[in-house]
Amino acid sequence: MCSMKKSDRTKKRIIDAVISLIDQDKKVSVHNIARESKTGYGTFYEHFRNLDDVHSEAIAKIIAGGIAWIEDQSEELAGKSNIFRIYLAWLLVINAFKNYHIAIWLRDHPTKINNLLTLGQPVTKVWAEKAVKIKEEPMFTNKNLKHFETARPYFSWTIQNALSELQKGRSRDEVYKEVMKVINVLDLPSEIHKKYVQEVINFAEKHV
Repeated sequence: MCSMKKSDRTKKRIIDAVISLIDQDKKVSVHNIARESKTGYGTFYEHFRNLDDVHSEAIAKIIAGGIAWIEDQSEELAGKSNIFRIYLAWLLVINAFKNYHIAIWLRDHPTKINNLLTLGQPVTKVWAEKAVKIKEEPMFTNKNLKHFETARPYFSWTIQNALSELQKGRSRDEVYKEVMKVINVLDLPSEIHKKYVQEVINFAEKHV
């Protein structure tokens, strides 16, 4: 098995350093990144043009990590349905965006939101197709699948409003509920939709 190239390892260290700074609520500057990653100041510019570039990759890694956790069939998710996983994926996005630094950066770079949301599209599409195939919900059919494909692009508009609400101090769960009121991503009957929203919130209180 081929090991990661030195340049790739260094780039990874820099991205991980940014994530660490975000988690620690510290300023993301080239100076702090160099110190956190134990690399030279000039090394940063060998891999990234500017702070915007590294912010974009770091946030993408956070989102991708959340999706991978759902996909990896972790112990916490044992027995959870494909539909549940789709609802949970949206909550994990909001959970990531509640971080002050991430929210501020995305507010200033709104065009990046849709790019980040597309990271989960391939796997959530697979989950939705599986849900139809095994009839997870009696009323969940190819019609719902088509709605899912149509509705997803509009989610980025809703997320921009969610960012504003998170910055006002509203909780993740409150904002998630509001977002899900606006967009029923799978076009499920109202009561079933609300059931999944609440189940995800209950799960997230323990595991996210």
